[in-house]
Amino acid sequence: MNPWHLPGLEGSHAPRRLLGEGPHQVPALDAVAVERIWNTLDAAAREWRAAPLVGRIEGLATVLREIGAAGPGKWLDALAATTRLSTAGVRAAWDVTFAPYDAVALHRVLEVEAVEAVVQNDATILPRRLVHVVAGNVIAATLSMLVRGWLLGAAQWLRPGAREPLFAVALADQLESRAPQLARTFAVSWWPHGDSVTEPGVLAGADVVTVQGDDAAVAALEARVARLAPHARVIGFGARWSMGLVARAAQTADTAAALAADIALFDQQGCLSPAIIFAEEHAGLEAWCAQVAAALEERERSMPRGMLDPVTRSALRSWREAMRLGVALGQVQRLWESAGTSAWAVALMSGCRFEPGPLDRHVPVVPFATEAELHQALAESRPRLQGIALDLSGWEADRAAELLRWLAPTRSAPPGALQLAPPDWRQDHHAPLRSLLRAG
Repeated sequence: MNPWHLPGLEGSHAPRRLLGEGPHQVPALDAVAVERIWNTLDAAAREWRAAPLVGRIEGLATVLREIGAAGPGKWLDALAATTRLSTAGVRAAWDVTFAPYDAVALHRVLEVEAVEAVVQNDATILPRRLVHVVAGNVIAATLSMLVRGWLLGAAQWLRPGAREPLFAVALADQLESRAPQLARTFAVSWWPHGDSVTEPGVLAGADVVTVQGDDAAVAALEARVARLAPHARVIGFGARWSMGLVARAAQTADTAAALAADIALFDQQGCLSPAIIFAEEHAGLEAWCAQVAAALEERERSMPRGMLDPVTRSALRSWREAMRLGVALGQVQRLWESAGTSAWAVALMSGCRFEPGPLDRHVPVVPFATEAELHQALAESRPRLQGIALDLSGWEADRAAELLRWLAPTRSAPPGALQLAPPDWRQDHHAPLRSLLRAG
């Protein structure tokens, strides 16, 4: 299996360079090869755009439903290695990645953003070429970007993260047998950041570049695009975090299990994975935290956490030691942890303060008594808040609405559903389609 998908280059003898560790290699494309591929993508995208919009949406929804139902198939073990999820974790991630894209949801994003007429009639502001620079190992981010480009009828070039370079190619492989026309509208190729061979031609051909990663990576790519493609716009998706927010009346076994599902999915690596739980304080909170711990233990049996490198395991051990010391010092009320492994841990903190855990299914639970305590604890971190797994059962509607207005997440959903983000989700507050349009 080769980790690239380059329409117009198959069978060539382009120079190749090693991608990370292992046997995978990718082409080192010069400017001539890049332009040839862009031209191939342009032709396929024109053919795709020529079809009626309703038919395109229905066809896209159908093929994504089929691929989701088919599962990762021959790519399962390779994806487990690149995502660092267990095989059960890959299957769960695959299901969640494809689930939101039914025809109703795809039509809705066009209606919500009022771009249906633009997509059908105003070619002057539609982006013709999109480049997506993806980071991390959460495969849903790759599909969401490509779907936006397909809805707008653009040619697309995706640079996957070095950590997880295979999902986009697995998707292309599945599309090739079901919707070859769609498969030919996008290319997948990895290159080193700051590369002087492939990157300049790819970026120079773009109308819009989307980039995901930490703030430094986003800023660095913005600078390179400004130098190499000053005509192109950059849409950055930087560092974000998510949380659980649970009222006293919502602290039930069902909610504990649902939050454990949110935490276990993608091994807590996504921007919509809860990194911390804020729970309304009451006498039964410790017992409820024990239910969260039990639910994580059950998740470990049914969907084990993926393998970690020694450095990450060491960091988890250090965090646990810090929590044990916190118990002795009165800064942590109690710690629950998996026996003999670093599979999961739950720490019930003392006092309301923002202290996210180290991820990989390790989560602090922070008690709060009033909204004022939440305001104080989250004042500095709130601008980076992405999502909330939310259950404020028992609160008056106005009280809950006022707190949500202040928190201003890009997405809130009941526990267990946070990462099933629909196509109209305004990730990082960007309109998914309108943000990609060119100035009219």
